[in-house]
Amino acid sequence: MKSKLIVLSIDSLFDEDMEFCKTLPNFGRLLEKASYTEGGMRSVYPTLTYPVHASIITGAWPRTHGIFQNERLDPGNPHPDWYWFHRDLKTDTLLDVAKREGFSTSAVGWPVMAACPNVDYLVPEIWKWNETDDLRQLFANNSTSNIMGGIFDRHCHKIRGMHQPYLDFFMVGCVTDILHKHRPDVMFIHLAHLDHTRHKNGLSGPMIEQALLANDDWLGRIMEVTMDTGDYGRTNFAVISDHGHLEVEQVFNPNVLLAEKGLITLTADGKLKDWKAYAQSAALSCQVIIKDPADDETQRVLESLIYEMRENPEWKIESVFTKEEAEKEYHLTGNFEYILEGKATGFGSSVTGPVLIKPDNSDYKYSVATHGHLPHKGAQPVFIISGPDIKENVVIPRQHILDEAPTFARILGFSMPAAEGRVLEELLK
Repeated sequence: MKSKLIVLSIDSLFDEDMEFCKTLPNFGRLLEKASYTEGGMRSVYPTLTYPVHASIITGAWPRTHGIFQNERLDPGNPHPDWYWFHRDLKTDTLLDVAKREGFSTSAVGWPVMAACPNVDYLVPEIWKWNETDDLRQLFANNSTSNIMGGIFDRHCHKIRGMHQPYLDFFMVGCVTDILHKHRPDVMFIHLAHLDHTRHKNGLSGPMIEQALLANDDWLGRIMEVTMDTGDYGRTNFAVISDHGHLEVEQVFNPNVLLAEKGLITLTADGKLKDWKAYAQSAALSCQVIIKDPADDETQRVLESLIYEMRENPEWKIESVFTKEEAEKEYHLTGNFEYILEGKATGFGSSVTGPVLIKPDNSDYKYSVATHGHLPHKGAQPVFIISGPDIKENVVIPRQHILDEAPTFARILGFSMPAAEGRVLEELLK
């Protein structure tokens, strides 16, 4: 009888959290026989949830899979759509390959998987900004039909927009129902309550411990369902995460300076009217776009301004990368011409008002702790795995998140031809 695989991504679970997690009942149970990487895993740049999860499930760099931001470019819109859809990916995910290999598949809350045709039981991570929008229709358009009516209707009352832990209450309810009713061979799950808690409260403290306790309970529920169905003994469980966080001292609004230089045009009431260049926040980094890359004058003015920003200690710009440098050094490409990397500085999108503001927790980009930074900085994400196909209690040095999809594929007995990571053979039986 073939093995099963459940991958649980706990957004912003740090390697430093492991000592506390070992004291909890369900993490503790998993860790008794688990193997893991010491010091966590190295992530990709920018360390944002959507690019990283795309890399985890494809085993590929952002330049290959095509997801280089959380949010789509929509200058002037304070709530742009995110890269929710599977069609935005430029390469196969593990679930695409698994489906072709004859496995039944599920994804719950996994980024960039909405409307995926190769997932049998799909509940996407997607939300509505406008409270008048029909939530049920949004999910009906982007989930599998077998979720609607039964599973969705049992749990949708728990959703409060993007607010946590309500969204994870909904996701975990869907997960346990899918596992109990459908018993998929491969399931990928993403939960974000811990990440939201760190954004609002900082890197550590009582609120973080409470969020870890909640995730311990959810992990236990998932394992217990597989016990109820008789699948526990043949299920490999992986608990992973995507990025760390860094503390934020200030938020810098480079678009205010771009507007002063005439690169952004404003309406009489201070709204964005048109733009030649625009700085799109990636939280602790910022991607600067030129509308017309052939516009040499805009290029000249922008380049001069960017390097003025870097030389001004008040703005705390740690590094500036050109598009070519980002691709060469970090395997990252996109619609941008430059990347700004902050030092304890987040990036805002305001086009008027103060250039510098204090973090206000109004958005993950403006929080007291956030991410999007270079992947070598700060806390690192975890990789823990246990099950019938995994060696017990093997500890290896830090690896790369690109190695996760090829390793999961090997556990299931197939390969990921487009993956750019390696199989972690030393963890497998």
